[in-house]
Amino acid sequence: MEELYYIPIPLFILDAHLNIEEASSKGSKLMQGPSFLDMIEEESATKFSKYFHRHSAGSIEINFKSKEKPSIPILHDVHFQFVEIKQKYFVAVISKAANYSDVSKKLDRIQKQLWNPNQEDEFQKQLHPSSFHLDSAAGQIRKHENDIQAALKQLKQLKDQLEDLEPEKKYLVKQCMEIEETLKNNIK
Repeated sequence: MEELYYIPIPLFILDAHLNIEEASSKGSKLMQGPSFLDMIEEESATKFSKYFHRHSAGSIEINFKSKEKPSIPILHDVHFQFVEIKQKYFVAVISKAANYSDVSKKLDRIQKQLWNPNQEDEFQKQLHPSSFHLDSAAGQIRKHENDIQAALKQLKQLKDQLEDLEPEKKYLVKQCMEIEETLKNNIK
């Protein structure tokens, strides 16, 4: 099929053993041997073979070997369809590297803005509102701890004064001790 060569994406026609019979011009640039598996990273090749032979059509995300940097795999979506009449697989390969590169650049830019000490506090809060909420929550917790500490101090004074009561009212001292224990547990 001469027309296949002009298709603007990596497209392959494979036999049942995953040997490449034809490829588009973009597909030819990816080729690293006669088999489709020659282009795929070792770990992904096993995953791909199992999935590929169990389904007559579908798509799978796999890592391809890079010609320029063999140690760095490149993520691709592989879409395939088995055509029974011809006993061949038609396979399209779409790179995800460009998408991930764009997202990575945007995340880097946001991270730099987020942690730039020269930015105004309000701008920082807009970019990263959770840190503002955490600071606010921490302040509220410190205030509650201070309130509990003040209540404990007042309770101790009350307990000291209740020690001088007659025996039938000593139950008030016991109640003060229970309240004190409850307050102490709320500090932890």
